[in-house]
Amino acid sequence: MSGSRFDPVAGQYDAARPDYPAALYDELERVTGPLRGRLVLDGGAGTGIASRQLAGRGACLVALELGEQMLRRARARTPGLACVRADGHAIPLRDGSVELACFAQSWHWIDPAAGLPEVARVLRPGGYWAAWWNIDDGAQLASWLVAYRAVMASACPDYQFFQREHSPDRAAEVAASGLFGPVGGFVTRWTRTLPLRTWLTDQLSKSYVASLPPAGQDDLLARLTQIALGQFPGGQLSVPYLTQLWLARLGG
Repeated sequence: MSGSRFDPVAGQYDAARPDYPAALYDELERVTGPLRGRLVLDGGAGTGIASRQLAGRGACLVALELGEQMLRRARARTPGLACVRADGHAIPLRDGSVELACFAQSWHWIDPAAGLPEVARVLRPGGYWAAWWNIDDGAQLASWLVAYRAVMASACPDYQFFQREHSPDRAAEVAASGLFGPVGGFVTRWTRTLPLRTWLTDQLSKSYVASLPPAGQDDLLARLTQIALGQFPGGQLSVPYLTQLWLARLGG
């Protein structure tokens, strides 16, 4: 089994990636029903950020993740967490075994033509597929974030901020499968306040930064530090986020 591109940066990922706002989970429960006592798949679980939040609402979790080091971090954070090393194209669970299949910050790594039938297979009748992402809030994009994006685009060949900001039409790709009902959407805005060091560590956890050689990473961090301190001289950043949720029920 091949590993995850995130395994080399599992420590940075675990230390600095943001979690998700309570409003996201409120909406998830409003549509799908209370999470308490339900069997939930956290696909592409990473180091367990969403797993911990879902478990905090009483869900019974299965964390699915390709990266061994990522799963080790998730298990260390949540002893006893049921972990499965695999990806969303071949889920090693029984047919009709889960009530909700979630993909936090991970569905874009999955080919929907293969992944949606596999999700449908493991869902119980009437179960839900859900995917969500944290992204920079374009509607509140301050000048320093414009500069940040420009630096990232110039330094990282794989930086795909346009793709992430203008994400594919999830409703269309789910509808094309013919397996789910209409796709619902939900957006919430929030601000993350964090120290400069944590923000820089978050940047190192991203795949397009991790792929740079060490000298390239050092140069990038120096440029990002200059941008951030120009806006936040005290070293405490306020970063506007938009969290977008997509939901669809199996069979409509």
